[in-house]
Amino acid sequence: MESIKDIWPLVIALAAVINGLGIVRLVGSFAEYLKNNSTLNIQHYWVYTLLAVFQLFTHLLLWWSILGVKSSIDNINFLSFLYLLIGPTLLYLGTSLMIPDIKDRSIDLRTEYYNFRKTFFSILIIFWLWAIFIWPAFGHPFAPTVPLIAVWLLISIVLRLTDNQKTHAALVIANCVVYAAFIALFAMQLDEVGREIIK
Repeated sequence: MESIKDIWPLVIALAAVINGLGIVRLVGSFAEYLKNNSTLNIQHYWVYTLLAVFQLFTHLLLWWSILGVKSSIDNINFLSFLYLLIGPTLLYLGTSLMIPDIKDRSIDLRTEYYNFRKTFFSILIIFWLWAIFIWPAFGHPFAPTVPLIAVWLLISIVLRLTDNQKTHAALVIANCVVYAAFIALFAMQLDEVGREIIK
């Protein structure tokens, strides 16, 4: 029988497709905006824009992280495979919520942001909880990345609970700062993180 490392590309194919759909949704919407910009009346909101950029980079980090999981997987069953699919599915749902429907060639992105905020950050809370427990789901201890993921979880909880615009502005920036710290500390060598966990 082939080892899991040999068939890993087949195992993660569906997770990669779901995650890729989120990336396509974001990039495709931006392309539509660029193409139709002159005929649209869009009231921009920088917090929305920064959140959309953060969401795109979260999709990319998820893809990279799943590749990093490969080195530490010795076996996988159907339940762990289903668990693996939850994360990309949640991220895709969040992305789909944040892409606005443009009616009458006009949209106010501040209004859109505060309309989808509660549902979006509820989904993100579940996503961060999923990310915290991904390694234990595969029979390993918690990853050293958990403290930073926990910060994202706390930020998402606060953003879910408040509609204070200054809080949203500060915490969406904080999301990006935590992302930069995550990349600096872990994401350059995710295989190393995997090997650390399974020692």
